[in-house]
Amino acid sequence: MPLASNLARSADLMTGLMGRMGKVVLAPNEVPSLAQARKIRNMVYRCAACPDQRGCAALQATALHLDSPPAYCPNADALTALPSG
Repeated sequence: MPLASNLARSADLMTGLMGRMGKVVLAPNEVPSLAQARKIRNMVYRCAACPDQRGCAALQATALHLDSPPAYCPNADALTALPSG
């Protein structure tokens, strides 16, 4: 998969998990600070390196709500630490 497609898919998977967990990085219409942008970028990169993106996509296809990310998620700690929105 080309890099741009992989990063786009990873961003979709990551934001999907965040939404199902009720987590937020930015408030609606908030312009990210440089630190927030880097945090988001790093989370997308970690997601792109995930060994089970297909499993994550399948999980998200069947679950509207998640209390926690899957155990294999490379962003599990970062997602858990995000504030609820």
